[in-house]
Amino acid sequence: MTPPSIQEIKIAILRELAQATPPVAYKWNLIGRAGSPRSPLGTGQSRLESRLGITFDDELRALASQAFDQLRTAGLIRSTYSLDPDPENWVQITDAGLEALRTGVLDELDSVLNKIDPHLLEIRRGAWSALASGQPDSLRQAAHSARELLEQVLKQAAPDDEVKGKPGFQPDRSSKNGVTRKMRLKLVMEKYRLSISDADLRIAEAASELVFVVDAKLQGLSHSRSEPRREDVKTALETAEIALRQVLLR
Repeated sequence: MTPPSIQEIKIAILRELAQATPPVAYKWNLIGRAGSPRSPLGTGQSRLESRLGITFDDELRALASQAFDQLRTAGLIRSTYSLDPDPENWVQITDAGLEALRTGVLDELDSVLNKIDPHLLEIRRGAWSALASGQPDSLRQAAHSARELLEQVLKQAAPDDEVKGKPGFQPDRSSKNGVTRKMRLKLVMEKYRLSISDADLRIAEAASELVFVVDAKLQGLSHSRSEPRREDVKTALETAEIALRQVLLR
């Protein structure tokens, strides 16, 4: 079975908490501990493992813990501080968490992508799911999805006519239509961040370029016997999200 991505784990945690009776749960009952009975139902699995239909290895359990902590930081779940021992890790779903479960919007980046085009959420989810599967073809697809996500955000949030309509626009001869990625990045940052600095723009441009370079490298590997390295693809995805956060979030 293909292992779940961190987004799929987050959704599973929210669903488990939304259906919990009473409406609270303990982190380590949800995620489980290695080498010990974890389920009060006697299945040998934690509640989250049972929901996902998978048995966690150490890497997946660590990913589940990361997902749990990110949900709490995002305010989609919150500590109740009402039960001992370890009161901080007894949690309940928040109203924001219920809304996230309804819409699939899990963080600030999701929220902005959803406003631009809900399909962008599918591209983001698909990229991380492909990475989680770990298969060579899926890894190449994950890297390509990172590139597609960047391209679609820039084209939809900064279409050609808007870029060309900016005061002082001068077509760039290196681009077929006169519009460069840097122009799009700058316009998107002006629209969504309201103000930008040269340093912010350079970071976004460098991160974007790295994503495109990694994608080109992996597409080249598709015609050879070499297999992509998972860490290269993960770097491409993380870098794509750095670029997107840099241009879309204040």
